[in-house]
Amino acid sequence: MSASDEHPEIPDTAMGTGNDEGEPGERDSGPLSVEERQLLERLETPDDSPAAPAVEDSPEVAAAAADDAPLPTSAAGGDDEGDELTPEFTDR
Repeated sequence: MSASDEHPEIPDTAMGTGNDEGEPGERDSGPLSVEERQLLERLETPDDSPAAPAVEDSPEVAAAAADDAPLPTSAAGGDDEGDELTPEFTDR
């Protein structure tokens, strides 16, 4: 029985219906939908294409982490052109 059955002025929410039971990341015990089964099959079947190297694995990122310094823009995948939000420092 949900809260709205007892009090019609209270709307059903996840808390009121019990849909929030379980721990985060815990799968619902109900059957998977067709879309969920297809996604699960794709995730469980690795493809043979080579993985792109992660930015986090580059030596520049390791050096920045070791020095507690900002990540260089070239390692972050950004371009050096900047945008209108990039600050310009002058001697004025």
